[in-house]
Formats: sequence, C-alpha cells, structure tokens
Amino acid sequence: MFNVRHLLIISLGLITLVCSPSLIAKEYSGVIAEKSKIEFSGVQNRKNAFTGHFKKYDVEASFDSNALENSNINVMIELSSLESGSEKRDTKLKKGNWFDIDNTPRSYFKSESIKPVSDGIYEIQGQLEIKGITKPYSFTLEIRELVDLLNLSGNFTINRLDFDLGLGAWKNPDWVKHEVEVEFDITVKKKTE
Repeated sequence: MFNVRHLLIISLGLITLVCSPSLIAKEYSGVIAEKSKIEFSGVQNRKNAFTGHFKKYDVEASFDSNALENSNINVMIELSSLESGSEKRDTKLKKGNWFDIDNTPRSYFKSESIKPVSDGIYEIQGQLEIKGITKPYSFTLEIRELVDLLNLSGNFTINRLDFDLGLGAWKNPDWVKHEVEVEFDITVKKKTE
C-alpha cells in the first residue's frame, strides 16, 4: 500500500538526485587580476609587431567536466582599458574607426557549447561581439579546475575586418595586418554560497 511514508522517501530520493553535486555545475565569478591576462597582438606597417592587453574584464562560468551540457563561459571586456605600449596607438584604437568605445564600450563572448577534445582540452563554440557586431566563433582552450578556482587558457585569431575594426584607410593590411592574435590565461574564483 502506497502511503505518506513511501511518498516522503521517494521525494527525498528525487531531491537528493536532483541536488547531487555531480549534477550541478560549479559556479565561478570574479577574475583574479594578478593571475590573469587577455592580450592581443598584431603587425603594423608590415613589420612592426605590437602586443597589447585589456586591464578590465569579467568572466562568469558554470563548469562541470562530467556535464558539459550544463557548462558555459561568458566574458565581458571593458574596451577602454586597452593598452598597447603606445599612447598614440591607444588613442586611435579607442576612436570610431576602431573600437568606438563611446558607442560600444564593451566586447562579449558567450559560449553556446563546450566539447571535450582531450584531457583538459575543450572546443568552445559561442558568439563573439565586438563593436556591436556578433559572429560565431570557436576555438580550443585548456580548462583546469583548481580547488576553488577555474583556469582558462588558450588563443585564437580574429580577422579585424569581421568586426569593422580599422575603417577607411585602415582597412589596408599594409597599415595593420587583418589577422589579430588573442591570447588569454584567466583564473576565476568559485562563487561562495
């Protein structure tokens, strides 16, 4: 005979199953700045390589290597925080022909899927938004879970013209090469209850 006791046992079993830590992705938020970087590099005037970085960005992530369908990584970059080793270049990069920070102050990456490639290496697919233009992007990255931290590292290449970066005479690759390398190594704290 089915009674209240049986119903209570079944309910507790379902709650335990649904709330099991192995089924819930760990939540991460809050970049540890001294252990993190997002850098970009390019070539100017066909021969002058330069590297820059962003000082302000944030990452929100949910990650469980056993339940990647419940995992996601979202990044927001404050474009005004860029530094490229040249005050003159930084000023130009913030203007309308480039990042246009007055109208589009942030860039975003929002993951749509994370798939395993090999041990600790994943392919991430998502939407990259720069200057109000959104494009699908995928790349591989290493994801390491470190007690209460999540470390994300990797690199990828963008074509700056895909995002209207460098308009007018700047479209010419002799001024600035179209391909821009992005390298990141970011450590994010686990959210506390």
